Amino acid sequence: MRSRSLILPVLGLLLLVAPGCGRSKKGQGGQKVEVTRGDLRQIVQATGNIEPLNKVSILPPVTGRVDKILVYEGAYVKRGQILAYMSSSDRAALLDNAASQGPDQVKYWQDAYKSTPIVAPSSGLIIARNVVEGQTVAADTDLYDLSDRLVVLADVDETDLGKIHMAQPADCTVDAYPNQIFTSKVSLIGHQAIKVNNVISYQVNLEPQKVPGDLRAGMTANINFIVQEKKDTLMLPNYAVKGQTNGPATVKVLVDPKKPPESREVQLGVTDGVRVEVVSGLQEGDTVLVSALDLPKATSGGPLSMNMGGSNGQRSGGGGGGGGPR
Repeated sequence: MRSRSLILPVLGLLLLVAPGCGRSKKGQGGQKVEVTRGDLRQIVQATGNIEPLNKVSILPPVTGRVDKILVYEGAYVKRGQILAYMSSSDRAALLDNAASQGPDQVKYWQDAYKSTPIVAPSSGLIIARNVVEGQTVAADTDLYDLSDRLVVLADVDETDLGKIHMAQPADCTVDAYPNQIFTSKVSLIGHQAIKVNNVISYQVNLEPQKVPGDLRAGMTANINFIVQEKKDTLMLPNYAVKGQTNGPATVKVLVDPKKPPESREVQLGVTDGVRVEVVSGLQEGDTVLVSALDLPKATSGGPLSMNMGGSNGQRSGGGGGGGGPR
């Protein structure tokens, strides 16, 4: 228990010293920030899903049994292509009865009573196969789901909707492949609001310009709508201008280290949330002085800064048994 009584005075000393750590020394005037050049992009972020633009459920033309499956998930098919064959309930019963009479009878009824083809009603991607060979199906059984193409459906907050326009580019990723960025363009901006937990959003459809082969319906998408993009522009950190954008601002420029900084008005442009565009008033390599935060001096007080002893300056014998016999 002796070690505990020794730690407390040291901790108190550290806390008394800490308020002065990291403050700029007199004469420095604050942090120096250099004007740099680079690319800057203003974006609106949203999340969404990969979904078919139009999905067609392929139902059987008759009730009966699936005889043979020719096409599986992930296959691109053309309109009129045969996907599977099935027997009507009557044909299936005849073939089952003929099987007990021998192969000749089976062949006879197979030739006399042809199977029914399941045909693709349009061209597209088979995204789901819902039956197997030998399965009995009713008239409302969903055999296949066919998608014409995959799109990105984004949920955009109502406060950001004014920044979205038709044909606007956006960079998209999916959670399954976060490092694979694919470009999309806005193809539809919804008119019907979606309200979830009192938050209003609108659905925005994006057409991938080049669909990655590993996209799957239902994947979660992360979207960066590109509002503005500046190439090879002058920039400053946002904190250097106290978060100001799109207008004039006054900064202190350190022209000569031996002289006081001079005030200069600059014109600011767009921001990406971290950096802001400098339209005019500064040049690449200029040094801007950011005023340091002037904190008041710490006042004494608190349990750790008080004298650890009694009124006579002597340390008492408490503190976890420090006053016991040694």
